[in-house]
Amino acid sequence: MIAHTKFSQASAESETSQGGPIVHEVLDLRSTRELRTLLLQAVYELHERPCSEGATLILISCQLSRKRVLSEVELFKAICQPDLADRLTVVDPRDGNEKMSAVGSGNGVEGRKMPTPLLRQPTKASQEAVMAYLMWRHIMRMAGVTIQDISLATGASLPTVYQVINAMRRGLVRDNENKTWLLENITGADWKRWLERANRLASVQFVDRSGSPRSPRRLAERLSSLGIKDVAIGGLMGALHYLPALDATAAPYLDLLVHGTARSDLSFIRQLDPGLERSKDPSEPPHVVVHFIDRPNALFKATEGHVWGALPDCIANMHRAGLAHQVDHAIHLIQVAQHG
Repeated sequence: MIAHTKFSQASAESETSQGGPIVHEVLDLRSTRELRTLLLQAVYELHERPCSEGATLILISCQLSRKRVLSEVELFKAICQPDLADRLTVVDPRDGNEKMSAVGSGNGVEGRKMPTPLLRQPTKASQEAVMAYLMWRHIMRMAGVTIQDISLATGASLPTVYQVINAMRRGLVRDNENKTWLLENITGADWKRWLERANRLASVQFVDRSGSPRSPRRLAERLSSLGIKDVAIGGLMGALHYLPALDATAAPYLDLLVHGTARSDLSFIRQLDPGLERSKDPSEPPHVVVHFIDRPNALFKATEGHVWGALPDCIANMHRAGLAHQVDHAIHLIQVAQHG
Protein backbone atom coordinates (compact mmCIF):
# COMPACT_ATOMS: atom_id res chain seq x y z
CA MET A 1 0.00 0.00 0.00
CA ILE A 2 1.48 3.33 -1.09
CA ALA A 3 1.23 6.39 1.11
CA HIS A 4 -1.26 8.97 -0.04
CA THR A 5 -0.02 12.54 -0.40
CA LYS A 6 -2.00 15.70 -0.99
CA PHE A 7 -1.36 19.43 -1.16
CA SER A 8 -2.83 21.52 1.60
CA GLN A 9 -4.93 24.59 0.85
CA ALA A 10 -1.98 26.86 1.54
CA SER A 11 0.13 25.08 -1.05
CA ALA A 12 -2.56 25.36 -3.71
CA GLU A 13 -3.13 29.04 -3.04
CA SER A 14 0.57 29.77 -3.29
CA GLU A 15 0.97 28.34 -6.79
CA THR A 16 0.38 31.73 -8.38
CA SER A 17 2.65 33.74 -6.12
CA GLN A 18 5.36 31.06 -5.91
CA GLY A 19 6.29 32.60 -2.57
CA GLY A 20 3.92 30.85 -0.21
CA PRO A 21 4.59 27.68 1.76
CA ILE A 22 4.59 24.21 0.24
CA VAL A 23 2.68 21.83 2.51
CA HIS A 24 2.01 18.13 1.93
CA GLU A 25 -0.06 15.79 4.11
CA VAL A 26 1.27 12.23 3.89
CA LEU A 27 -1.06 9.44 5.03
CA ASP A 28 0.07 5.96 6.12
CA LEU A 29 3.73 6.21 5.14
CA ARG A 30 5.05 2.63 5.28
CA SER A 31 8.58 2.46 3.84
CA THR A 32 11.86 4.36 3.83
CA ARG A 33 11.75 4.33 0.02
CA GLU A 34 8.52 6.30 0.07
CA LEU A 35 9.95 8.74 2.58
CA ARG A 36 13.09 9.30 0.50
CA THR A 37 10.98 9.86 -2.62
CA LEU A 38 8.82 12.43 -0.83
CA LEU A 39 11.85 14.25 0.53
CA LEU A 40 13.38 14.39 -2.94
CA GLN A 41 10.13 15.69 -4.47
CA ALA A 42 9.92 18.39 -1.82
CA VAL A 43 13.49 19.53 -2.54
CA TYR A 44 12.76 19.64 -6.27
CA GLU A 45 9.79 21.92 -5.57
CA LEU A 46 11.96 24.15 -3.40
CA HIS A 47 14.57 24.36 -6.14
CA GLU A 48 11.90 25.31 -8.70
CA ARG A 49 10.39 27.90 -6.35
CA PRO A 50 13.32 29.76 -4.77
CA CYS A 51 10.99 32.40 -3.31
CA SER A 52 8.89 29.88 -1.42
CA GLU A 53 8.76 30.19 2.38
CA GLY A 54 9.68 26.51 2.67
CA ALA A 55 8.34 22.98 2.28
CA THR A 56 6.68 20.96 5.04
CA LEU A 57 5.78 17.26 5.02
CA ILE A 58 3.20 16.25 7.65
CA LEU A 59 3.29 12.52 8.41
CA ILE A 60 -0.17 11.30 9.44
CA SER A 61 -0.39 7.75 10.85
CA CYS A 62 3.21 7.04 9.84
CA GLN A 63 4.06 3.34 10.00
CA LEU A 64 7.80 3.91 10.34
CA SER A 65 9.29 4.26 13.79
CA ARG A 66 9.98 7.72 15.10
CA LYS A 67 13.70 6.89 15.30
CA ARG A 68 13.81 5.69 11.67
CA VAL A 69 12.11 8.84 10.40
CA LEU A 70 14.59 10.97 12.34
CA SER A 71 17.64 9.16 10.97
CA GLU A 72 16.35 9.25 7.38
CA VAL A 73 15.65 12.97 7.50
CA GLU A 74 19.02 13.74 9.07
CA LEU A 75 20.82 11.67 6.43
CA PHE A 76 18.87 13.35 3.63
CA LYS A 77 19.64 16.83 4.97
CA ALA A 78 23.32 15.96 5.27
CA ILE A 79 23.60 15.40 1.51
CA CYS A 80 21.31 18.29 0.51
CA GLN A 81 22.44 21.75 -0.45
CA PRO A 82 22.33 23.77 2.81
CA ASP A 83 19.97 26.43 1.41
CA LEU A 84 17.42 23.73 0.47
CA ALA A 85 17.85 21.66 3.63
CA ASP A 86 17.30 24.81 5.67
CA ARG A 87 13.85 25.28 4.12
CA LEU A 88 12.67 21.66 4.47
CA THR A 89 10.61 20.62 7.51
CA VAL A 90 9.13 17.23 8.39
CA VAL A 91 6.40 17.14 11.03
CA ASP A 92 5.48 14.00 12.96
CA PRO A 93 2.36 14.54 15.14
CA ARG A 94 3.44 11.59 17.28
CA ASP A 95 5.88 13.97 18.95
CA GLY A 96 3.05 14.93 21.34
CA ASN A 97 4.22 18.55 21.33
CA GLU A 98 1.54 21.23 21.37
CA LYS A 99 3.82 23.35 19.20
CA MET A 100 4.86 22.43 15.69
CA SER A 101 8.10 20.47 15.84
CA ALA A 102 10.43 19.58 13.01
CA VAL A 103 11.93 16.12 12.62
CA GLY A 104 15.68 16.28 12.25
CA SER A 105 18.31 18.46 13.86
CA GLY A 106 20.70 20.94 12.43
CA ASN A 107 20.40 23.23 9.44
CA GLY A 108 18.27 25.62 11.49
CA VAL A 109 15.03 23.63 11.23
CA GLU A 110 14.67 22.39 14.81
CA GLY A 111 11.44 23.70 16.30
CA ARG A 112 10.27 25.43 13.14
CA LYS A 113 6.53 26.13 13.13
CA MET A 114 4.04 25.61 10.35
CA PRO A 115 3.77 28.51 7.92
CA THR A 116 1.74 31.28 9.51
CA PRO A 117 -1.28 31.24 7.09
CA LEU A 118 -2.30 27.77 8.35
CA LEU A 119 -1.65 28.32 12.03
CA ARG A 120 -3.85 29.41 14.91
CA GLN A 121 -2.44 29.21 18.39
CA PRO A 122 -3.86 26.33 20.46
CA THR A 123 -5.89 26.97 23.57
CA LYS A 124 -5.13 25.60 27.01
CA ALA A 125 -7.43 22.64 26.34
CA SER A 126 -6.74 22.30 22.63
CA GLN A 127 -6.95 18.50 22.29
CA GLU A 128 -10.12 18.51 24.39
CA ALA A 129 -11.49 21.21 22.08
CA VAL A 130 -10.81 19.15 18.93
CA MET A 131 -12.31 16.00 20.42
CA ALA A 132 -15.41 17.89 21.58
CA TYR A 133 -15.87 19.44 18.14
CA LEU A 134 -15.56 16.15 16.23
CA MET A 135 -17.86 14.31 18.66
CA TRP A 136 -20.41 17.14 18.55
CA ARG A 137 -20.46 17.07 14.74
CA HIS A 138 -20.93 13.29 14.83
CA ILE A 139 -23.86 13.49 17.26
CA MET A 140 -25.46 16.33 15.28
CA ARG A 141 -24.99 14.29 12.06
CA MET A 142 -23.03 17.01 10.32
CA ALA A 143 -20.97 16.55 7.16
CA GLY A 144 -17.23 16.01 6.99
CA VAL A 145 -14.88 18.91 7.65
CA THR A 146 -11.38 19.86 6.49
CA ILE A 147 -8.32 19.97 8.71
CA GLN A 148 -8.09 23.74 8.30
CA ASP A 149 -11.74 24.23 9.29
CA ILE A 150 -11.26 22.07 12.39
CA SER A 151 -8.32 24.24 13.36
CA LEU A 152 -10.27 27.45 12.84
CA ALA A 153 -13.34 26.19 14.71
CA THR A 154 -11.42 24.91 17.72
CA GLY A 155 -8.53 27.34 18.00
CA ALA A 156 -6.15 24.37 18.00
CA SER A 157 -2.87 24.26 16.11
CA LEU A 158 -2.57 21.96 13.12
CA PRO A 159 -0.28 19.45 14.87
CA THR A 160 -2.77 19.22 17.72
CA VAL A 161 -5.56 18.47 15.23
CA TYR A 162 -3.43 15.74 13.67
CA GLN A 163 -2.68 14.24 17.10
CA VAL A 164 -6.39 13.91 17.82
CA ILE A 165 -7.06 12.49 14.36
CA ASN A 166 -4.35 9.88 14.90
CA ALA A 167 -5.83 8.97 18.29
CA MET A 168 -9.41 8.71 16.94
CA ARG A 169 -8.46 7.15 13.60
CA ARG A 170 -10.54 3.98 14.05
CA GLY A 171 -13.77 5.96 13.94
CA LEU A 172 -12.72 8.55 11.34
CA VAL A 173 -13.19 8.35 7.58
CA ARG A 174 -11.35 10.58 5.12
CA ASP A 175 -12.91 11.75 1.85
CA ASN A 176 -9.91 12.16 -0.46
CA GLU A 177 -11.95 13.98 -3.08
CA ASN A 178 -13.34 16.64 -0.75
CA LYS A 179 -10.32 16.53 1.58
CA THR A 180 -12.59 16.20 4.61
CA TRP A 181 -12.69 14.06 7.73
CA LEU A 182 -15.87 12.55 9.15
CA LEU A 183 -16.22 10.87 12.54
CA GLU A 184 -18.52 7.96 11.67
CA ASN A 185 -18.22 6.13 14.97
CA ILE A 186 -17.20 7.09 18.50
CA THR A 187 -15.43 4.00 19.78
CA GLY A 188 -15.31 2.88 23.38
CA ALA A 189 -11.67 3.97 23.51
CA ASP A 190 -12.67 7.41 22.18
CA TRP A 191 -15.29 7.79 24.90
CA LYS A 192 -12.82 6.74 27.59
CA ARG A 193 -10.21 9.18 26.30
CA TRP A 194 -12.79 11.97 26.14
CA LEU A 195 -14.14 11.41 29.64
CA GLU A 196 -10.66 11.28 31.14
CA ARG A 197 -9.57 14.46 29.38
CA ALA A 198 -12.78 16.44 29.89
CA ASN A 199 -12.87 15.65 33.59
CA ARG A 200 -9.42 17.12 34.10
CA LEU A 201 -10.92 20.57 33.53
CA ALA A 202 -11.54 22.75 36.56
CA SER A 203 -14.84 22.81 38.42
CA VAL A 204 -16.20 24.32 41.64
CA GLN A 205 -19.23 23.39 43.72
CA PHE A 206 -21.81 25.38 45.65
CA VAL A 207 -24.07 24.30 48.50
CA ASP A 208 -27.17 25.74 50.14
CA ARG A 209 -27.02 25.36 53.90
CA SER A 210 -30.27 27.25 54.53
CA GLY A 211 -32.27 24.06 54.94
CA SER A 212 -34.64 24.87 52.06
CA PRO A 213 -32.58 24.74 48.84
CA ARG A 214 -34.16 25.30 45.44
CA SER A 215 -34.48 22.27 43.20
CA PRO A 216 -32.19 21.94 40.14
CA ARG A 217 -35.20 22.64 37.93
CA ARG A 218 -36.03 25.89 39.70
CA LEU A 219 -32.39 26.97 39.58
CA ALA A 220 -32.32 26.27 35.84
CA GLU A 221 -35.45 28.36 35.32
CA ARG A 222 -33.89 31.17 37.29
CA LEU A 223 -30.75 30.97 35.15
CA SER A 224 -32.89 31.24 32.02
CA SER A 225 -34.53 34.41 33.33
CA LEU A 226 -31.09 36.03 33.75
CA GLY A 227 -30.37 35.73 30.02
CA ILE A 228 -26.68 34.83 30.41
CA LYS A 229 -25.36 33.48 27.10
CA ASP A 230 -22.02 32.16 28.38
CA VAL A 231 -23.50 29.81 30.97
CA ALA A 232 -25.25 26.60 29.90
CA ILE A 233 -27.05 23.70 31.56
CA GLY A 234 -25.03 20.50 31.54
CA GLY A 235 -24.94 17.21 33.40
CA LEU A 236 -27.93 14.92 33.62
CA MET A 237 -30.45 17.70 33.00
CA GLY A 238 -28.63 18.67 29.81
CA ALA A 239 -28.36 15.06 28.67
CA LEU A 240 -32.11 14.56 29.20
CA HIS A 241 -32.74 17.52 26.90
CA TYR A 242 -30.92 15.73 24.06
CA LEU A 243 -31.88 12.18 25.06
CA PRO A 244 -35.42 12.11 26.51
CA ALA A 245 -35.30 8.29 26.58
CA LEU A 246 -32.37 8.32 29.00
CA ASP A 247 -32.98 6.02 31.98
CA ALA A 248 -33.08 8.76 34.62
CA THR A 249 -35.66 10.88 36.38
CA ALA A 250 -34.22 14.05 37.88
CA ALA A 251 -30.74 15.47 38.30
CA PRO A 252 -29.35 15.30 41.86
CA TYR A 253 -27.96 18.82 41.43
CA LEU A 254 -27.57 21.42 38.70
CA ASP A 255 -24.47 21.15 36.50
CA LEU A 256 -23.56 24.44 34.86
CA LEU A 257 -21.04 24.96 32.05
CA VAL A 258 -19.27 28.33 32.05
CA HIS A 259 -17.55 29.38 28.84
CA GLY A 260 -14.33 30.57 30.41
CA THR A 261 -11.55 29.70 32.83
CA ALA A 262 -11.40 29.06 36.56
CA ARG A 263 -10.85 32.82 36.97
CA SER A 264 -14.23 33.64 35.47
CA ASP A 265 -16.67 35.83 37.38
CA LEU A 266 -19.20 33.61 39.14
CA SER A 267 -21.18 36.37 40.82
CA PHE A 268 -24.26 35.22 38.89
CA ILE A 269 -24.49 32.28 41.32
CA ARG A 270 -25.78 34.65 43.98
CA GLN A 271 -28.49 35.72 41.56
CA LEU A 272 -29.59 32.10 41.16
CA ASP A 273 -30.03 31.79 44.90
CA PRO A 274 -28.49 34.00 47.62
CA GLY A 275 -28.22 30.89 49.81
CA LEU A 276 -25.63 29.24 47.56
CA GLU A 277 -22.12 29.27 48.98
CA ARG A 278 -18.91 27.95 47.51
CA SER A 279 -17.71 24.73 49.14
CA LYS A 280 -14.24 23.15 49.02
CA ASP A 281 -15.35 20.04 50.90
CA PRO A 282 -15.71 17.22 48.34
CA SER A 283 -17.73 15.17 50.82
CA GLU A 284 -20.42 17.85 51.10
CA PRO A 285 -23.34 17.16 48.69
CA PRO A 286 -23.48 20.05 46.20
CA HIS A 287 -26.54 21.84 44.87
CA VAL A 288 -24.72 23.47 41.94
CA VAL A 289 -21.49 22.37 40.25
CA VAL A 290 -19.80 24.74 37.78
CA HIS A 291 -17.56 23.28 35.07
CA PHE A 292 -15.34 25.55 32.97
CA ILE A 293 -15.31 25.13 29.20
CA ASP A 294 -11.93 26.58 28.30
CA ARG A 295 -12.04 26.50 24.50
CA PRO A 296 -12.91 29.07 21.81
CA ASN A 297 -16.09 27.30 20.69
CA ALA A 298 -18.29 26.34 23.65
CA LEU A 299 -20.78 24.49 21.38
CA PHE A 300 -23.69 25.81 23.46
CA LYS A 301 -27.21 25.61 22.04
CA ALA A 302 -30.00 28.03 22.92
CA THR A 303 -33.48 26.51 22.67
CA GLU A 304 -36.66 26.10 24.69
CA GLY A 305 -35.80 29.16 26.74
CA HIS A 306 -32.53 27.69 28.01
CA VAL A 307 -28.88 27.53 26.96
CA TRP A 308 -27.72 23.90 26.79
CA GLY A 309 -24.19 22.54 26.86
CA ALA A 310 -22.98 20.13 24.17
CA LEU A 311 -23.99 16.52 24.81
CA PRO A 312 -20.37 15.25 25.12
CA ASP A 313 -19.83 17.79 27.92
CA CYS A 314 -23.06 16.75 29.64
CA ILE A 315 -21.97 13.11 29.56
CA ALA A 316 -18.57 14.07 31.00
CA ASN A 317 -20.37 15.86 33.86
CA MET A 318 -22.44 12.73 34.52
CA HIS A 319 -19.31 10.60 34.57
CA ARG A 320 -17.69 12.97 37.05
CA ALA A 321 -20.79 12.70 39.25
CA GLY A 322 -20.50 8.91 39.29
CA LEU A 323 -23.65 8.28 37.24
CA ALA A 324 -22.12 5.26 35.49
CA HIS A 325 -25.41 3.67 34.43
CA GLN A 326 -26.70 6.89 32.87
CA VAL A 327 -23.39 7.44 31.07
CA ASP A 328 -23.50 3.94 29.56
CA HIS A 329 -27.13 4.36 28.57
CA ALA A 330 -26.49 7.78 26.99
CA ILE A 331 -23.64 6.37 24.90
CA HIS A 332 -25.86 3.45 23.89
CA LEU A 333 -28.64 5.82 22.80
CA ILE A 334 -26.20 7.84 20.72
CA GLN A 335 -24.93 4.70 18.99
CA VAL A 336 -28.48 3.51 18.27
CA ALA A 337 -29.42 6.90 16.82
CA GLN A 338 -26.38 6.91 14.52
CA HIS A 339 -26.94 3.39 13.22
CA GLY A 340 -30.70 3.18 13.45
